[in-house]
Amino acid sequence: MFSTSSQSAGKVADPVSKRGRQTETAAETGLENIQIHTLILRNALLIALCMLACGALMWLRLATVVPTYSSQATLVVDDAILRLDPFGARLRARTLSMTQLATEIEVMNSREFAARVAEQVLPEDVSASTSGEDQGGASGKASAIDRILESYQIIWHPTTFAIDILATDASPQTAAEIANGVARSYVDYTLEIQRADIERTRMSILSRQSALQKTMEVAEADLLAFTKAHNLDDVTVTQTLTDTLRRLEAQLALAEEQAEHSADATELKAERDATLAKLEARAAAEVEKNGLERKLESMRRQDDLLFDKVEALTMQEALLAPVARQVTVASPSARPVSPSPKTETVGALICGLTFGFILALLRENLRGRLRWPQQITTFRAPVLGHLPRLSRKFITRMAWATRRGSLVRALHKISPLYTTLRTKTGTGSGKETSAMVLVTSPGNQEGRSTLSFALAAHAAAGGEKVLLVDLDPSQKDLITTLSRKRSASGFLDLLTNPLQIDAAAWHLPGHPSLSIIAPAPGAVPIRFGNMSSVTTSLSILRRKYSLIVIDCPPVLSDDVACRLGSLAQSVLLVARMKKTRFEDLSKAAQQLELNNASNVGIVVNDG
Repeated sequence: MFSTSSQSAGKVADPVSKRGRQTETAAETGLENIQIHTLILRNALLIALCMLACGALMWLRLATVVPTYSSQATLVVDDAILRLDPFGARLRARTLSMTQLATEIEVMNSREFAARVAEQVLPEDVSASTSGEDQGGASGKASAIDRILESYQIIWHPTTFAIDILATDASPQTAAEIANGVARSYVDYTLEIQRADIERTRMSILSRQSALQKTMEVAEADLLAFTKAHNLDDVTVTQTLTDTLRRLEAQLALAEEQAEHSADATELKAERDATLAKLEARAAAEVEKNGLERKLESMRRQDDLLFDKVEALTMQEALLAPVARQVTVASPSARPVSPSPKTETVGALICGLTFGFILALLRENLRGRLRWPQQITTFRAPVLGHLPRLSRKFITRMAWATRRGSLVRALHKISPLYTTLRTKTGTGSGKETSAMVLVTSPGNQEGRSTLSFALAAHAAAGGEKVLLVDLDPSQKDLITTLSRKRSASGFLDLLTNPLQIDAAAWHLPGHPSLSIIAPAPGAVPIRFGNMSSVTTSLSILRRKYSLIVIDCPPVLSDDVACRLGSLAQSVLLVARMKKTRFEDLSKAAQQLELNNASNVGIVVNDG
């Protein structure tokens, strides 16, 4: 059993020839080591040049770009604020909500707020713009406001109620002044809001006090008029009426005891009733007067309470404190934030390394690949022909053609290569009636399955009896994809009884002379043990078929082509343009030569 590596493929050669080539192998190994070291040095030099180029671009950026400096000031907002009730003028604590704080942040980012900051930080620009009466002055003020707005940003921390003010400018002093100016303006803004609340509450209280005093004046006038109208200010009137009422009741009682019903008794009763009516009317007036006095007293107490509230507002205004306090004062920075030399240096190193590695990979990926067919003349194996550029749609149409004429027309491009192959193998001159052709390549996806199918289909269209065998274990090649019938066993098992091949093969529609052996799904790679039985079986097949085309796995990954190369009449090594590397093609040709492969020829795939 043999391994799939290229070294194991080389072991198939006879030991005598290997011992004779020890000196040559040592020389080739030394040459390969020199080539590897040269390759490493070239790539290292390329990476170093890329790093130097990125460093030069970084130096040019640092030399031309104007640096910017950054300064930061921090504010802390109290979560609980003492605010005034505008209706009752009572001081109470209100928790600052997230919505209110977000609204104040929007205020800080407004143009009106930026105008206040510009008046503090850039007084010369604002005064020069406001003094001008033309349109240029207005545009100068707008540009100053835009500069302030673009120079700072607000970073809000909801969990700690902290506000970071980050200002950037070409001048470090100006950046610090902008950050501190925004902080001071916000503190002043909160103070102005509180003063406006206090002033609004004071005006409301004074208005209520003025209306109350007018009501008190009217009430005092009404009380005085009522007192004069009912003569309630003379206390002796009530005592006199009381004494008169007692005297009349005594006289009336004495007259009733004497049982005298004279005119005097009647007069006494009338006089007593009149006096009692006067007392009752005076008592009612006294009650009404007391009510007026209590109402007036209540108004006086309200007036005193409003006066106390005004005094409390005055004290609150004197002890007024801002909602936010500045805990960090911005100071000028000596190191610019953009561009940062450290960051630019690290970025230049990373960009240089990345760009250098990419260029090295592209160089190694493209270097040594086939770009035109004339480059293959340096190899020992001859170039037998070209496989034209065939699209996938064309290949599918070629594979499923059902009429002999359409298949011949589809395969007219492969005719020169087929004629050359027949001439090289000698099967077309009458000396030999059958041939076995191996189709392989150095690596994958180089067109060997397409070439195998095209050769077999072209020969079958010419009336020959052809056997196409797919030994590639890949499930994505052309033959495996288009096969309608899969063999239950591998090709090696079928070789033990060649008569089973007709039953295991499937035929192209309309072309019964083309038999195709497709590998079973998930088939393992073929490993040859007894080559004598394989040779006998292939001889039987050659007597039965005029052409046997075997699609072999890549030479550098499997030893099938090397084992069968000496038994075939020709070995086609497919090299694809811009895909196959010179080194891989050379190794593949060398391995086939070491294993005594017959008539090795290169087919260039232009697709």
